[in-house]
Amino acid sequence: MTLAQREHPAARAELLAGVTWYDDVATGQELLDATREARRTIAAMPNAWPPVQGWNRQPTVRRKGVAGFPYAIVYYVTESEIVIVAYAHEKRRPGYWKARIAA
Repeated sequence: MTLAQREHPAARAELLAGVTWYDDVATGQELLDATREARRTIAAMPNAWPPVQGWNRQPTVRRKGVAGFPYAIVYYVTESEIVIVAYAHEKRRPGYWKARIAA
């Protein structure tokens, strides 16, 4: 059974900001396509990626890179869904997404 996916509202906004950052519309679309593919892979194997280093609380937070781009999808898995916390740029503001995770 495939789990539903839910995005934190700020995660969706940052993905769209990343798409519009690229001057070339085609490159922005490639980022969207690569992100969709990464989400499909996460849906198929939600626990395949290792936990984020330094995160020692529940829920277990994982990250999956977005092929061809300096972004990663930061997410955690519950019994009923996959929660996408951030589409994080790999070189900017490490750990900023931690406040988005409900305790």
